[in-house]
Amino acid sequence: MPGTRRNRCALCGAPERRHLLDKDGYPIARCTSCGLVQVDVELARDELEAIYGEDFFTEEELFFDYVAQREIRLESGASLAGVLAGLVPGGRLLDIGSAAGFFLEAASKHFEVTGVEFSPFAAEYARREFGHRVLTGDVTEAGLEGERFDVVTMWATIEHMADPLAAVQRVASLTRPGGLLVLSTGDVTGPLARLDLYDWNLMLPPYHLFFFSPKTIDLLLRKSGFRLRRITYDGVVAESGPLGTHAARHLATAAGLGNVMTVHATREAPPRASALGRLAARYRPLRLAFRS
Repeated sequence: MPGTRRNRCALCGAPERRHLLDKDGYPIARCTSCGLVQVDVELARDELEAIYGEDFFTEEELFFDYVAQREIRLESGASLAGVLAGLVPGGRLLDIGSAAGFFLEAASKHFEVTGVEFSPFAAEYARREFGHRVLTGDVTEAGLEGERFDVVTMWATIEHMADPLAAVQRVASLTRPGGLLVLSTGDVTGPLARLDLYDWNLMLPPYHLFFFSPKTIDLLLRKSGFRLRRITYDGVVAESGPLGTHAARHLATAAGLGNVMTVHATREAPPRASALGRLAARYRPLRLAFRS
């Protein structure tokens, strides 16, 4: 088994975790204190670098030839960037885990953009194809000292990071007061994960190292100096059948249910944590989420 066994929870620091299962040779455990589900080993830097080489983005069997989906991903990025521009009209945007730069390219129509990408292959692709500023490495190491951003995005990235708490705390130092952080990740308490955690489509160690819930993502944000404002869902509650239809997904999204959550937070002192506050974040209209 690669890596070394964790001595403590990566989020709250508690020493005890309960083993849940083994997947592809990696132990998966839940912290008995905060509830974070995590791969119960820490991977060394060279192990992570080996994972995120060129094959990660081009191997068809794994990620369906990510780079070949350029036009589809540019279109998706344009939709996401349009929503953000409606919340924050202009300014500087930092995309962490910017991959091949497709979202950066779309966002550049609205913002001055910078990317940070761990994979040297993907970072070089973004620089070469789009000409954007993309720094190679981890956000905790990137040369961004003294810079501040109005919007920071982390699309499907936080689950890949070796130390998500250190990463988001670094993000806080780069976000202007009142600035917006938007991240997406799977919900380990969602219907698909609850149905079968072992075969959950996002249970993918060693690519995915952490599996968050609204409660643990709220804790991560609070410990980093962010206030949770809104959680939206993709509405995926079944892979087939009546609950897998487009109409069912639309209803599930409205009901605050799904497989992947998109989290909006602002850089400010958060109020006291509460289950009621997290519940409100699922149903508060997005534009109203930033007015109080």
